[in-house]
Amino acid sequence: MGKRRKARDVVLQSYYASLISGASLHDTLEDQLGRRDAADETSEFARELATKVSTHAVEMKSWLGRLVSRDWDPARLGVLERAILAIGLTELKYSPDVPYRVVINEALDLTHRYCEDGAVGFVNGVLDRAAREVYPDPAGADAAAPRTAQTPEGEGGEAP
Repeated sequence: MGKRRKARDVVLQSYYASLISGASLHDTLEDQLGRRDAADETSEFARELATKVSTHAVEMKSWLGRLVSRDWDPARLGVLERAILAIGLTELKYSPDVPYRVVINEALDLTHRYCEDGAVGFVNGVLDRAAREVYPDPAGADAAAPRTAQTPEGEGGEAP
């Protein structure tokens, strides 16, 4: 498993623990990193991603609600699915160095490992819809080209 993949895994586990326990993502992440023998690059990427997830949690929850409300009641999403989608949405919007296809594939990998089979298609559909908003023409966009952050409509609300 690559260093960034391991980092996403630990961020997901930490975010899930923080959502369940009410502890901060930073505290749960540091606890998880302290229990592992993670490479410096893995820990650094995990901390950067967790900071982005925490910083933009309210905005991502609002965006997620808007993305899924057409087809699904956002309240029906499981905690793991919400966490995976929040991480994926945050990376799509605030990690321009990561190609959108990589963001989606990594989120699908996490979904395969931690969620029921039916969740994979749902997560894929939501992140694909989000990628089209960040990249108005994802098929024509260079997958490695830097993106500029765009603010989704309807910001506000509570953290996911």
